[in-house]
Amino acid sequence: MDNEKRKAFDFDEEWDVEKVLQQRYEREQQTEQPRQPERVIPQQPVQPVYRSAPAQRERPQRQTSASANRKKKKSRVNWRGWAIVIGCGILLLAILIGVIALIVHAVGGSDDPALPVDATEASEVPEETLSPEEKIADILPRADFVAAGYDYDAAIAILQEFGEDWQQQPELSAANDRYLAEKAKLVRYEDTTQITHIFFHSLIVDTDRAFDGDNEQNGYNQYMATVTEFNRVLEELYKRNFVLVRIHDIVKVEKDENGKDVFKQGDIYLPPGKEPIVISQDDVNYYEYMVDGDGDHYPDALGDGFANRIVIGEDGYPTCRYITADGQTVYGDYDLAPILEHFVQEHPDFSYHGARGILALTGYEGVFGYKTHPKWRDILGEDAYNEEVQAAKDVTQCLKDHGWEIACHSYAHFGYGYNSAEDIYADVQKWEDQVQPIVGDSDIFIYPYGSDIAGIEAYEGAKYEAMYQAGYRFFCNVDGSTPYWVQIRDDYVRQGRRNIDGYRMFWGPDLLDDLFDVDEIWDKARPDTVPSIV
Repeated sequence: MDNEKRKAFDFDEEWDVEKVLQQRYEREQQTEQPRQPERVIPQQPVQPVYRSAPAQRERPQRQTSASANRKKKKSRVNWRGWAIVIGCGILLLAILIGVIALIVHAVGGSDDPALPVDATEASEVPEETLSPEEKIADILPRADFVAAGYDYDAAIAILQEFGEDWQQQPELSAANDRYLAEKAKLVRYEDTTQITHIFFHSLIVDTDRAFDGDNEQNGYNQYMATVTEFNRVLEELYKRNFVLVRIHDIVKVEKDENGKDVFKQGDIYLPPGKEPIVISQDDVNYYEYMVDGDGDHYPDALGDGFANRIVIGEDGYPTCRYITADGQTVYGDYDLAPILEHFVQEHPDFSYHGARGILALTGYEGVFGYKTHPKWRDILGEDAYNEEVQAAKDVTQCLKDHGWEIACHSYAHFGYGYNSAEDIYADVQKWEDQVQPIVGDSDIFIYPYGSDIAGIEAYEGAKYEAMYQAGYRFFCNVDGSTPYWVQIRDDYVRQGRRNIDGYRMFWGPDLLDDLFDVDEIWDKARPDTVPSIV
């Protein structure tokens, strides 16, 4: 593929995002209209037809005869007329009752004639009453799963869903006793400034395509891990008693002597011997240069063997779309999010209070593999563009519902440390305008290239003010030289991250000894040598 059609994979070289986007946009105007994304149209429910009672005919006025003024004869009872009137009344009443019965039946009323019909509740369908055994069968597995993640209070709250007499149920009472006993064994993690944070980029699915000798091979070899390696890392972390925590668990908010909210070390309670760890992934955007091999801006079999989008699976959990080397579109565990998600489902004690990882996003090519950049509105058309945006919003909500956190990785992926405060302000503003409406607010900022705006000294100045005013309170750089580095200030938290990739495993394996043995993690499908970055 022509290198001009791809973003150069050089983490030390700046590039003009707006210029690249403009060039792509001009090419797109010359190409044929892209295909529309598939759309599933839900079947519309059939609306009940309501029929009104037949209208009663107006009787014609009886004309008065000329002899009406004459002296009337003695009247006689007209039994035949009264019989007709009474019969008509009964018939009309029967018709009216039938119509009411049809309407009640149409809107879901009860078939039991002994029950009164309330028009305001006619459309409500009564819930099935579960037996105690069925309730317990639903409640207990959910409570056990939550308790396995050390959130015993939440697990007991699930037990209480049974009702007031939940403690009279032997199975629920035993579970409650078990949870309380396990909770009593927890100990507060002594120092939350000693929590390690590791991160990955997009995982390589097909090593043959990623390491095929083209211009991107060295970058992939240096900055990526393979799916095989990531699976091995998770297994080893689990064996070594690491437990996932959220970056927000590192601190808690307290009032100082002046009544101001300040950050203090957080309260993480784990069994003795467990070690908290934070995991994140950068660039969860599925850039075109990784997945588009023919330059038409859509993933294809000529891509370099990466997933190309996060979607919501049939089970309601995040999964990934991937195109195989023979052109088949498949869905499954092809990147970090679904792999880690399923690992936690199998090992709930690997996650503290439901924690997952942090997914860091840029904005210049859309998010999660969806074409959400505003320039796609003209290319796709308003309806198709809105579908892309809505799909990205749905994926975001799915991720958050399952414990994932979203971080800003800047809009244009440039180094904040060596750019001006004005550039930072403009970049932050673009994120707020284009990405935040899709993924929501975030107070986590992960620096591109690890380029922090300061050294170990406290933050101050225009750069920090631009980011603080945008709502960021948690800042992550890159520091692979130590197991952990956390700085807790009154107004913000900084945490160093350790890169898990080919470069770190090849050039600094001893720096990862506390996490795993590199020889057991290394994917032999990699090239034997990883080029140096310096």
